[in-house]
Parts: sequence; C-alpha cells; structure tokens
Amino acid sequence: MTFQVVFWYWWALAAVLLVLEMLLPGVVFLFLAVGALASGAVLLAVPGLSLELQLVIFAVVAVASAIALRPTFRRLQQGRTGEPAMNARGESLVGKIVVLDAPILNGRGRIKLGDGSWSVTGPDMVAGAKVRVRGVDGNELRVEPAP
Repeated sequence: MTFQVVFWYWWALAAVLLVLEMLLPGVVFLFLAVGALASGAVLLAVPGLSLELQLVIFAVVAVASAIALRPTFRRLQQGRTGEPAMNARGESLVGKIVVLDAPILNGRGRIKLGDGSWSVTGPDMVAGAKVRVRGVDGNELRVEPAP
C-alpha cells in the first residue's frame, strides 16, 4: 500500500503555516501557506496528480506569491501612521517642561515623570526649577532651563 496525498493534507499544512505566521515575526510563512493552499486546490481539481507535481506547484506558487505580495506589504508598512515614538519613550518627552524633584549637581540629577524616574544631565539647578527636555541619550534626558 502506497501513501496517497489528499487535498486536505495541503490545507492542514496551510493552516499550520498560518498559525506559525501569527506566532513568529516576519512575513515568510504566509507565502508558504499560499503555496500549500494552491497545491490543495489543484489536487482537489485533479485528484490523480503526482506528488512531484504537487511539490512543484507548491514551490512555484509560494515563490510567485512572495515576489508579487512583498512590495504590497512593504508599502503597507511604510504607510503606517500611528505613534512614531511608540517604542521610544524618551523621544516622546522631548520638548516637555517638567519640574526638578532633586537638584542637578555637577551636571547630573533625576526627575520623576509619570510613574518613572529619569536621569538627567544639564546645567546645575536647584530642586523645583522648571526644565525643558531637549534630547535623549539612551535612557538619560538632556535638559535646559525652561523660560
């Protein structure tokens, strides 16, 4: 008795690939899933298709879908508006005016913003002075006296 590939095997493989696409970063498994769906559809239409031809269909459709859909995905990614500083928390603070909780001594101090505490660098100032965040160096804010 020989092993016979049934169309739904390809569709089950496509489902597994789509789950992997959702769980892992990047857009790779989507193209493989499209190839598996196409192979299953062709096998459903032509039941006696050889395994070699099924694999060729899978490979050709997967590569063709990658070539055809990759530019569309890139355009969609570039077109995202959203929050430009979403993953750069310090960048979202640039320009804000805050009050120093502790003095800046020898160019270094700390401020509290929201639920966090930040290291700051800038000219020496007393606690309670208003400062403007003018930049970010890693996890340290550069401040200047606020007008």
